[in-house]
Amino acid sequence: MENDKKIRTNINKIPQKDINLNKSENKTGKDELKPIQVVNNVINKKEESKESKTNEVKLNDINKNNDKTEKIPITNVVENKSLSDDNIKSAKIDVSNKEKNLNLEVKDKVKPVKEIPIEKKPFNQFINDHLIPEIKREFKNRGKNVVNINLTKTNRPISDDICWVIYCEVADTCNFWLSFEKEDITSLKSFSLCKNYEKPSIIESFLIDEKRITMKLIISRILQRLNGQKLIGAN
Repeated sequence: MENDKKIRTNINKIPQKDINLNKSENKTGKDELKPIQVVNNVINKKEESKESKTNEVKLNDINKNNDKTEKIPITNVVENKSLSDDNIKSAKIDVSNKEKNLNLEVKDKVKPVKEIPIEKKPFNQFINDHLIPEIKREFKNRGKNVVNINLTKTNRPISDDICWVIYCEVADTCNFWLSFEKEDITSLKSFSLCKNYEKPSIIESFLIDEKRITMKLIISRILQRLNGQKLIGAN
């Protein structure tokens, strides 16, 4: 009895369309469906529709998840790009700085050390290493032989005061004395000259008007004094 009641209630729930279909089928002479079969068919259709809906929902969720995983935020891409650009810029700066340092090192190595003028060297070094050898060479070029030449701190001729004196003896020509009051080529200077067999009788100032004293100027003025006494040829 309970089953019959359930069947009747289910039949009442059957849509009118399904009942009409059954009626039309009866008119055509086809076999009539039993009420239980109709109910089962309706229930199966509803379950199939529910399953299809749930499957569609699952597929949509899967697709949404796939979309989420596949999409990369644009901001991250931009940030990564900016980071890579910054790295490239910093690398370029490092390379350029290294190249500059290398160029500076090469320039420092190649750049020759500028020597100071010989006149700026210490007094004794200038006289003994530069001036005296050059005086010898100048007289030799004129066919004269320097017998003796030296620098000593001794009495100056005639005045007899102590100072730095270059004494030079030129064979068969003359003797001369070039004196410096101080151990400095820019200090006050004097010059004395005589023939080999005579003694000096005059002391003269030497290069008092010249502001810049050079080795060439000293040698040129010595030769000029000797030439004034007709001891050597034209300088």
